Amino acid sequence: MKSICQALIDEVHYSIPVGFVENVLIKRGFDESAPFTREVAVSKGYKGALADCLYSLIQAVNFSESDKSVGNLTDDQRRLVLKRVNALYDEIGEPLVDEGKPEVECLYL
Repeated sequence: MKSICQALIDEVHYSIPVGFVENVLIKRGFDESAPFTREVAVSKGYKGALADCLYSLIQAVNFSESDKSVGNLTDDQRRLVLKRVNALYDEIGEPLVDEGKPEVECLYL
């Protein structure tokens, strides 16, 4: 039987650190080694954990070294991932997110 942690890793499709997935599951109240069941798959907690993991792909730092690239989603891929993330958050009643780009705030004294 597959664990909840492995199910999340499999569902994300991109490489994501196991430690991050474990942290997300703990924050969402899951035992990462517990079996992945249909009840877990349709739960708000699992959907939230999936959204958290997918959102981490958007927040990943982009860098390249030698012939390896990390965090290099295209703009179209970023939009698609963000759309899926927000659909999941909306479904479970959590606030929607953006791409995490810093906002410039002008303060006039």
